[in-house]
Amino acid sequence: MEKLIELYNIASPSGKEKRMTRYIMAELKKMGVSCRKDRTGNIYAVKGNADTYPCVAAHIDEVHRNKTGNYGAYIVADEMVIGYDRRKRCQTGIGADDKNGIWICFKMLERFKNMKCVFFVGEETGCVGSGRADMDFFNDCRFVIQCDRRGNSDMVTRINGTPLCSDDFIRAVEPEKYGYRECSGMLTDVYKLKTQGLPVSCINLSCGYYNPHTDTENTILSDLTKCYRFVCHIIRIHKLVSAHRYEPPKYESRYPYGMFNIFDDDWLYLNRRNRNKQDNLDDIGDFEF
Repeated sequence: MEKLIELYNIASPSGKEKRMTRYIMAELKKMGVSCRKDRTGNIYAVKGNADTYPCVAAHIDEVHRNKTGNYGAYIVADEMVIGYDRRKRCQTGIGADDKNGIWICFKMLERFKNMKCVFFVGEETGCVGSGRADMDFFNDCRFVIQCDRRGNSDMVTRINGTPLCSDDFIRAVEPEKYGYRECSGMLTDVYKLKTQGLPVSCINLSCGYYNPHTDTENTILSDLTKCYRFVCHIIRIHKLVSAHRYEPPKYESRYPYGMFNIFDDDWLYLNRRNRNKQDNLDDIGDFEF
């Protein structure tokens, strides 16, 4: 887990991702993986030479704005990773959203002979990077997996009323065998790719982080490892292109991130999280973030 701790110790707030970008490109070069960066700052990595590739995506930025020289990420009881500011003597966020996804990208590139990975900037500020992605990069991809979901058991197959993948893909990857279940989710890069015509199935997976965007953010290592194993399984067993066409939903939420669909478990999660701040949630306009 040494590389994971290294990632946590690199500050990469939205709009200031250059330090993390340099680190990712240096690591890719060490692995002998071909990579390039576009004008927006997105990084595209290709390993091997194949007709089709599995593809894993992550985003580079985090929401935490400050990390002092007294900051450190620590493993607690061999299971949980937290961030701690020694000067302020308090816990602070580690940016596991989405450094856990970056770590999984690295592991897939190390493990598999033929692989594509993409690292997007600006996801936390409205999917800026994926909104300007080079879509030709995905022409020979079989599917796209993003690991950018809290918890340990969610396989997001629909966002904002939009299906992300085919039923055949869901059946083929056997999520239940790895303790995953289908669910709806919030805005992230794979949704942005679908709206721009990504012609293959994609999903977003829980990757072991909790309390994202807060000072108590943490990672449970066994849950991150669970995600790693599931991604490996998908890449091993799914050798064909999983075609899937984007179809705009008939009724799309007018709210950002699609988070106010009452049938979406993310809305329920945010509802519960904010209950101590707001007793009456009947007025959506007063909902706190």
